[in-house]
Amino acid sequence: MRLLERRREFFASEGYLIVKEFFPKEEIAEVVTAQDAFYRGETDSEPEFHWPRPRLCRARSRKHPYASFFCGAIGKLLRDGRLGRLIQQTGELKSVRFWHDQLLYEEAREATPGEIDYHWHREDSRWQTCEASQMVTAWIPLCDFTEEMGPITLDLQGKVKRMVLKAGDLVIFKDNVRHGNPPNFGKQARRALAGHFASGDLRYRKSGRFSHVNERIVQTVDGRPDFRDERVCPLIDS
Repeated sequence: MRLLERRREFFASEGYLIVKEFFPKEEIAEVVTAQDAFYRGETDSEPEFHWPRPRLCRARSRKHPYASFFCGAIGKLLRDGRLGRLIQQTGELKSVRFWHDQLLYEEAREATPGEIDYHWHREDSRWQTCEASQMVTAWIPLCDFTEEMGPITLDLQGKVKRMVLKAGDLVIFKDNVRHGNPPNFGKQARRALAGHFASGDLRYRKSGRFSHVNERIVQTVDGRPDFRDERVCPLIDS
């Protein structure tokens, strides 16, 4: 069976897929350099929508949305077509639209006795105003991970699976997969990038009082958020 067919079958049945050595390590190193610059408040690009510019950040735990619109190296990694092509082919989609990103950093801490808090959740619980055939997250480690560092962890049919990956690897998973991040009890800071994608038919749908930050940034059409706004949620040329 060809590689693509095996990937499609596994992704369809298990809800996730690990791809080793997807990005060159040299490119990941460039993204880490851009990440450090971002935390100093330095940028090399500007979004076409309004979002506060980054400023000096020294917090022990950091989660920054829209970093890919301020850092060219991060934007290239997520939207130059390679990742979109992987998601499109694996999920058997006609097209792929970028949805959101988060730049992630957590310093190491001392392990303490007691139950580990994984902060379990599913992305579809946070994307209730999204209507799409499929939505997928790509978790991209920006350093080599050990199990102690608390890599993203999937809850697969009651079995906990930590994604112990290296810089350049990645895992993609569907929005209905339960996952979380345990604390970083390793020897170094945990660095990662989360890219979120949707099938090209992504639409807004009202869902009670629930909302997503993208709704405040995209343009509106007939009073409704337009998730086809190419400034924020561009189609990925794959």
